[in-house]
Amino acid sequence: MDEMVLVIATKDIDEIVKETGFVNVPIEEIKILTEKRGFFVKRERAESDESIRQLIPYVVMQNMDDLYLMVKRLSIQTEKRLHGMYSIGIGGHVNDQDEGDTPWMKFLSGMEREMNEEVIIRKSFEWPKYIGIIKEVSTPVNRVHLGVVFQIKADVEGIREKDKFSWEFVNLADLLSRYDMMESWSKYVIDILDSHL
Repeated sequence: MDEMVLVIATKDIDEIVKETGFVNVPIEEIKILTEKRGFFVKRERAESDESIRQLIPYVVMQNMDDLYLMVKRLSIQTEKRLHGMYSIGIGGHVNDQDEGDTPWMKFLSGMEREMNEEVIIRKSFEWPKYIGIIKEVSTPVNRVHLGVVFQIKADVEGIREKDKFSWEFVNLADLLSRYDMMESWSKYVIDILDSHL
């Protein structure tokens, strides 16, 4: 696990993102924070050191019929705690090998890489739209991650990692009906989507 991932000191994040849960923070503040305070450490350290948080792009995708891409994690995945859980977010770690000269540029290219690694996108019609931040403290895993949530509409064919996920396109009512089986970050996003209708 020699991968180098993008992190920011927890104390620096807490100065900008003061609340927990789904937090509305201007994207410009997150960009400046990442540019000034973002750095890379070995993932092994990042997964256990609560003095830093990994910056994770979390992209909610809709197809051309406005249905949401929902995935279910299969038991082949190494992260046992997530087996059988549903998610509506696509994303992952940002690496030092991602393109860009600054931490924020690497974050954006890392988000694009993650989308294309996990999802077959025929065509996208916009750059992902920023929605907000997810900062959780409820578990050790949550205390070392910070979700930066985006939404995008695209011509999506399906997912690439069919051995790791099952998938389907669903409406908001379907998402709400599976709410109890959603990962915590997805629950936050669904709450926001539901409150905007």
